[in-house]
Amino acid sequence: MGRIEVDPGSLRSAGGVAEGAGAELRGVAGEVGAALASVGGAAPSQTSGAAAAFSAAMQAGALAVGDGVAALGANAGTAVAVYEQVDREAMPR
Repeated sequence: MGRIEVDPGSLRSAGGVAEGAGAELRGVAGEVGAALASVGGAAPSQTSGAAAAFSAAMQAGALAVGDGVAALGANAGTAVAVYEQVDREAMPR
């Protein structure tokens, strides 16, 4: 089997970017909630209820995507650690 080569610096950097993007997406969820919260006050009850349900769904979606992207970034960091450990301890020089 051929050797697997990884550029740990690039993978670590990409993981950091993904974790940052995940955090930004979580922030978007809060912004969506704040933006849609004001809709319900002046609207009829059906519209207010629909706006609240839409807001909750948008927030849940943004949080789920943000969590997934952040987890992807964390996994990249873990992969770097594993690649580096294998290179140090198991790969012939």
